[in-house]
Amino acid sequence: MTLRERAYCDQILRVDLSSGTTSVTPLPAEAMPLVLGGKGLGAWLLYHEGTPGVDPLSPENLLIFHIGPLTGTTAPTAGRFGCTTISPATKTYSDAYCGGYWGQLLKYAGYDALVLNGAAVEPTLLVIDNEQVELRPAGHLWGLNITQTDKKLKEEYPGDWQVLTIGPPGEKMRSLAGIFNESRALARGGVGAVMGSKNLKAILVRGDGLVKVHDPQRYQRALQLAFRAVRMSSETTLLTQEGTVNILDIINVMGALPTRNFQTGQFDQADNVSGYAFRKHEWVKDYACFGCPIACGKYTRPLEDGTFIEGPEYETTFAMGPNCAIGEREAIIRLNWWCDEYGLDTISAGGVVGLMMEMFERGLIKSSELDGIQPRFGDVGAALALVEKMARVEGCGEWLAQGVASIAGRFPEAEPFAMHVKGLEMPAYHPNAAKGTALAYAVSERGACHLRGAPLGELFSGSADPLSIEGKPQLFRDHQADKALWDSACLCYFPGYGMSLKELWQLVSAATGFDYPAVVDFELVGERISTLARAINVREGFQRAADTLPDRNLSQPMVGGPADGHVVELAPMLDEYYRLMGWDADGVPTPERMQALQLTNRG
Repeated sequence: MTLRERAYCDQILRVDLSSGTTSVTPLPAEAMPLVLGGKGLGAWLLYHEGTPGVDPLSPENLLIFHIGPLTGTTAPTAGRFGCTTISPATKTYSDAYCGGYWGQLLKYAGYDALVLNGAAVEPTLLVIDNEQVELRPAGHLWGLNITQTDKKLKEEYPGDWQVLTIGPPGEKMRSLAGIFNESRALARGGVGAVMGSKNLKAILVRGDGLVKVHDPQRYQRALQLAFRAVRMSSETTLLTQEGTVNILDIINVMGALPTRNFQTGQFDQADNVSGYAFRKHEWVKDYACFGCPIACGKYTRPLEDGTFIEGPEYETTFAMGPNCAIGEREAIIRLNWWCDEYGLDTISAGGVVGLMMEMFERGLIKSSELDGIQPRFGDVGAALALVEKMARVEGCGEWLAQGVASIAGRFPEAEPFAMHVKGLEMPAYHPNAAKGTALAYAVSERGACHLRGAPLGELFSGSADPLSIEGKPQLFRDHQADKALWDSACLCYFPGYGMSLKELWQLVSAATGFDYPAVVDFELVGERISTLARAINVREGFQRAADTLPDRNLSQPMVGGPADGHVVELAPMLDEYYRLMGWDADGVPTPERMQALQLTNRG
């Protein structure tokens, strides 16, 4: 049986932007049961085809878009897709994921992955229309923001097209730049900068193909069980009602809501920016990505020009709100708008603003260095001014849009409270108040990340004591493997609040026909993918020394809240985690473990 009868297209579209040529190659058939697709396929291609030590912004760096076997099927949230590259923000392996409607159209066009290399001489547009693939001039689009680009392309290409595009920060190769599918984004790690380095403004796709699963009858039964699990989940009900911001209240109560650039873990205006408050006062319409039964997306009441803004999500609310001591919902909405309109990662942009506020209050930076802006915690006007500078990449925004780590390199006195790991700004859970999450931040292959297996249940489900390190390495290891599977199947993780790994295993097994005799065998695929990503980082020079946290977490006790007096005891957790993974004391996968996982060492 061919891969085309196992929910795959069995085609990788390859585009050399330097020569302007395109080609199609089959999937690595022997690898697909080992890595599944999505994250696993992206990591496999980067590991085997990427250039070790590559400059992330050079033509030689690969930018790989990928989907999974469940993309475009009737599985819940089956429109998700991802991209993998070497990050200009971190210099590590980096992957990002996005909802919306672009992913399933790439599948319907007949491709499991799109691999970009080289760089065009002039601004370029990639048009994928089923088997017809063309590179076209995009000089008239260069300099436009996300909305302007989308509008222009819809006029030029009427019909059922979906667009991926970058804004000015991506064009100017800034580390905070994302790639946007309307209001949904491949946001983290500077993937938009990599696309900009290739002079690629946008990718249009449409397709009319079908996805054929291996065992339709077994798949339909698995589908029924999956949707039943999602419908019965109280967590997914909350997501429908209050979006992702529904957790802000409990995170604040637990003392893990990063406030004032992670100085504390509780915000005295949390009620103003809760999911309940946004639902009551701001949101007017729900939004669902392709195949999503949850509809966690929310549209706000229109701004004065009639514009509807999707969001803000929880991570954006934290970054632009409590992290900057801003408790005004409208301000957070406007900050969100600037980022979405111009193509910035909201988490990282909020991290930069919070750092600037603390640096200014400490006297480490002058207003003259910030184009006259005087950022202090809670100052909405200063926050808007800084984000506008980054969005337009003007004045101080030229260097602010390079991120927290770059700023700390420019101002070394700020390093102890520059909240990043490996160069990626921290997300919305304070490590001192959640020790398993702290380990996840330190080890995550793409830098500080809550989406690479962080055991967030320690905060809002009572699954473990968040202030204890006991058992956290095992807990994180299990979550990391599970999350790698969700990202490789290319489903959103939110159905996982209702579905267990068993339901995902049943869907994947029925769709692909791959022989995973039990859930534990399926879970091993996730561990293999995580190890493969680690092997890429080791090749790029990252070992134990890079698996760390800022001084604020390691040596500055938390002040106030349930975690008062706590620091992160990272070293013993790293030791145990490495042991569980079969890595050596420096965090390098041993040859024996690589062999056991059917992976080969490469340079």
